[in-house]
Amino acid sequence: MFIPVPVLIAIGVVFLVVLALALRSGRGRDPLMGGARAPAYRAPPVARGTPIDAPTTSLPPEVEEQVRALLSAGRKIDAIKLARDATHLGLKETKDLVESLE
Repeated sequence: MFIPVPVLIAIGVVFLVVLALALRSGRGRDPLMGGARAPAYRAPPVARGTPIDAPTTSLPPEVEEQVRALLSAGRKIDAIKLARDATHLGLKETKDLVESLE
């Protein structure tokens, strides 16, 4: 059976347009894919008199001891991971906290 080349091209173009429309309508449901707008991030309030770069929490004594041991062993990343698990702070805040222990 013979199908002319222009007809095959037209079928291909229609298929691609339908596929693009189907993918585009799926984006509306997922905010990571550029659909709905993600909620705005609001930074937690900072107490007056507290420097912005200063860590607002301290480590429990046993965790601080482990963090200092990791730092003395040259394992800074593991120390940050341990402190982050203990404090539930963000990465930058935890890094600042661990660096203040150095």
